[in-house]
Amino acid sequence: MQSFTYPFLSKLIYRYGNIPASIFLLSILYDSVSNLNASLFNLIPFLITLLLLYYLNKHYLMLYKIIPSKIEADAEKMVCSGFIFSTKSLTIFYSDIESLSGGIFDGKNYGIMKVCNGKSKVCIGFFNSLKNVRNLEKIILAKVNKDIYEKSAEKIKAMKR
Repeated sequence: MQSFTYPFLSKLIYRYGNIPASIFLLSILYDSVSNLNASLFNLIPFLITLLLLYYLNKHYLMLYKIIPSKIEADAEKMVCSGFIFSTKSLTIFYSDIESLSGGIFDGKNYGIMKVCNGKSKVCIGFFNSLKNVRNLEKIILAKVNKDIYEKSAEKIKAMKR
């Protein structure tokens, strides 16, 4: 069984990167609220900052649910553990994988890669900064059903052109 984890700095950013950004946005939000008495024109930065704060934290909550800090892969399954707000451990069998999306699976060099299980309707995600991520991608592509592999291989070939 091979184990894949994130380097310390990447794990720190993926787990707690929204905290300093939220504090910064809250300080801007506070400043724009305190200036609302001077002009209603200050309502625009207030609304923009509020929307940025909302979408930033919404995105991080989605990441908390799907990104494990440790993925162990063997010949028939992946075991994912280390979710931030949960002690759960998910097991995804390669034969149950319904779809591969994002990152290299969509023909891109970056982005979150999602592996979705058809039986339990659970998706896990991982980024390129995972140690030995190319090995994990190769294992997944080698073990999934042929039609899913062919769709991903076609997108990877299009990316290389």
